[in-house]
Amino acid sequence: MTVLSENAAALLHAGDSVTEADGKLVGGKAIGLARLLGTGARVPEWSVVTVEAFDAHLRSGPLPELYRAVSAATTDPERAEAATALRRAIAETPVDAELTEAVAEFMRDRGPIAVRSSAVGEDGADRSYAGIFESYLFRTDAEQVLDAIRLCWASAFSARALHYRGAVETAAPEVAVILQDMADGTVSGVMFTGNPVTGRMDEALISACWGLGEGIVSGACATDEFVLSHGGSELATRIADKDLEFVRDATGGVREQPIDGDRRTRRCLTPEQTARLVLEGVRIATALGGPQDIEWTLRDGETVVLQTRPITAAATAADPAALGTWRAVWDNSNIQESFNGVTSPLTFSWAARVYEVIFTETLRMIGVRAPVIAAHDQVLRNMVGLVSGRVYYNIENWYRVLSLAPYFQRNKEDVERMIGVENPVDFIEGIHPSVRDRLVRLPQLLPVVAVLGWRMANRAALVDRFQREVGAEVDRIRRAQATATDLRELLELADQGLRLFGRWSVQMINDLYLSNQAGRARRLLAQDGTPASEEVVARLLASEEAVESLQPTVILMRLAGRIRADAALREAVFTGDPRTGYDAVRAASPAVRQVLDDYIELYGDRCMGEQKLETVSLRQDPSFIATVLRNYVNDSGIDADELERSHRVRQEQFEREVLDTLAAARRTRLVAVLRRARRAVRDRERVRLTRTRIIGVGRSVYLRIGELLAAAGQLDAPGHVFYLTMEEIQAFAEGRSMTSDLGALARTRIAEFARYELVEPPNQFETTGPPSLAVDTAVPDAAVADSDTLRGTGCWPGIVEGQVQIVMSPEDDLDVTGKILTTRRTDPGWGPLFPSVKGLLIERGSTLSHSAVLARELGIPAVVGVPGLMSIVRDGERVRLDGGSGVVERLDRAGES
Repeated sequence: MTVLSENAAALLHAGDSVTEADGKLVGGKAIGLARLLGTGARVPEWSVVTVEAFDAHLRSGPLPELYRAVSAATTDPERAEAATALRRAIAETPVDAELTEAVAEFMRDRGPIAVRSSAVGEDGADRSYAGIFESYLFRTDAEQVLDAIRLCWASAFSARALHYRGAVETAAPEVAVILQDMADGTVSGVMFTGNPVTGRMDEALISACWGLGEGIVSGACATDEFVLSHGGSELATRIADKDLEFVRDATGGVREQPIDGDRRTRRCLTPEQTARLVLEGVRIATALGGPQDIEWTLRDGETVVLQTRPITAAATAADPAALGTWRAVWDNSNIQESFNGVTSPLTFSWAARVYEVIFTETLRMIGVRAPVIAAHDQVLRNMVGLVSGRVYYNIENWYRVLSLAPYFQRNKEDVERMIGVENPVDFIEGIHPSVRDRLVRLPQLLPVVAVLGWRMANRAALVDRFQREVGAEVDRIRRAQATATDLRELLELADQGLRLFGRWSVQMINDLYLSNQAGRARRLLAQDGTPASEEVVARLLASEEAVESLQPTVILMRLAGRIRADAALREAVFTGDPRTGYDAVRAASPAVRQVLDDYIELYGDRCMGEQKLETVSLRQDPSFIATVLRNYVNDSGIDADELERSHRVRQEQFEREVLDTLAAARRTRLVAVLRRARRAVRDRERVRLTRTRIIGVGRSVYLRIGELLAAAGQLDAPGHVFYLTMEEIQAFAEGRSMTSDLGALARTRIAEFARYELVEPPNQFETTGPPSLAVDTAVPDAAVADSDTLRGTGCWPGIVEGQVQIVMSPEDDLDVTGKILTTRRTDPGWGPLFPSVKGLLIERGSTLSHSAVLARELGIPAVVGVPGLMSIVRDGERVRLDGGSGVVERLDRAGES
């Protein structure tokens, strides 16, 4: 520790001599460092230039008059001009001789230091002043330090500081300056000992990057994010593509440096390091009496704590009840396969409008009067909600819409089954119209019954018409989009695509018809007056769904067989990365090119996360196709003919087992019902594929809009358009926008939605008041997370052992051959991956979900519905999966114990 002379010590207070009573003299950041030292944390040595030195400087030369001009200013432009003059003068006015001598003595035989402001009130529990004042790093001599001190003082009169201070106080600024030894770390970051995203005070959130912490403070560096329990167990991780780090510049200060190689995508902290960080953070927070926002760096593998501040009151003491206490139930049980994971603002605004259009048209179709529909406009606009970045059904609003039907009569349980709710909702009640009510409604009901009857009778022709006309409209919009160069023209095309969902009543009729036939099948299969389970009927019909869903897979299987048999094609498909391999095999054979082009034309919008506009489709990047082809080519056991044969055998065997339990007459009737129901299933899958194409053309239009906005300097990149809403883009084009800086709005949303990736809200929850203030996160029970055995729902019998391969998106490693594919949820776009895997392990879903249906048809042992799975298993660990019982044993952990 440097020992200063008596004169120097009077101006530069050593950090270990600062006490709580010195707050008015040394400022909030210095008091925070003194408290931090008191906890025993490893803190770089520091001293502080007192507020008195700042006050003395303001009394020298022309500064008093300039300061009075700032105080006397009555308008913002006048104040800004006066403040600019004052800042310039503060930086140019020489520091008095005593402080100059003290700093020279302090820097003698010393390494580089950081110079940071410490304003009175800074880093307090009720306000932080974060980012308001300046810091200067790697100052190496007395002259550099004195310049930095003056610049810290001048920053008290920056536009940001004046605005912030004007919002919270009226007193003159009081600024001390900290001089602290630099810690040249290899990994740096920020740790919140209470999770600011979820409000959970038993979780910690770590943001970390390679190099110095300036990359995080400035927002220039992408960061890895880790959520941990206070015991050190990782609950969630998000590993960023870290293309940039800040390092020491040999000439002074810091500089940006590109990151090359695997460091870009490698986590910068090991699980052991995150655990040590959190344990140290919790220890510090406990000693200081409340949750902390801690800046740290790793130097030579050791944690060095640079500073800490209390998490401000606004982050921990919010009272949602202050805004209201209305109740709402949110459930995503039946929507998770459509909008999996975090969903962008643009997609949500599109989805909310789609649901409004569909249900408005459906209510008209079933005879609800126009004034009644208009009176429920707010309900129809809020059929879905976005909570923590996830799409949820607003259950109460669904019930309200269903209750508008003139013939509506439902038990509470029927309503919840129709919506797909997993758990009962206590404040929804059944509706049971009396005989008088039914008679009153009869005149209104008869025309509806007539219209529905006609549409039911002509269902097949209506579906064919929908396919023909809507398909043609999709093609027309796609052609128009390819040549559009005007923002308003593109927005009109997007609206035309959206309006196609106004014809979705065809699918509603088809679903109603299918539901009717399935109900007949259940009654025909009744034993002792008890209808057959929904699962039995669903399995009788699901084979038809699987046949349609497997068509893309079968096409790629047949193509892989052709490639496997041709050495030149095989070499081509394995050329370079998957995109290069796709281009090479396409160029190697006209026949292969035709197959691939036809595939893209028909299934180019069918991809993982296909209902989300931000998803990169196969039309944009066909790399997924090449990866699947490589998987298939390397597995000689994959055979399209055998797949179809085994599928047919399994289905025939299951049907035979079911039909053999029935008398001849009932069996004949059931076969006829199943034939009609299966036609409806085929039509449903055809219409769903057309829906995927509508979404695909919407994706293309908005990507083009993003390109135009980026070219005009309104967005940093075309893909940032997904962080705006449809309404915001439209308002910008029409002169109604509340902001002219779309880029800043998108950047704010990007940061917010990145944090949503770190939490996983429950499948269903109830809120009072605004849901974003009340939602909790789904954290697995500690006993479950530490268990060697997990349990879910078995979907297809068979016991397999293998390595877990976690796949969350197309950007992950998709070479899943012989692995147990593990993920949170799936949709039809995942289908081509399934034939290569040894088993399926899915956190969400049921025996009737898409992954379960395909697993049965492909004969893959599968377990779905495993609570908290993705917070428990680790990529690469070995498990034994029993697809019959739903039991999963974690073999690596068992071996360790």
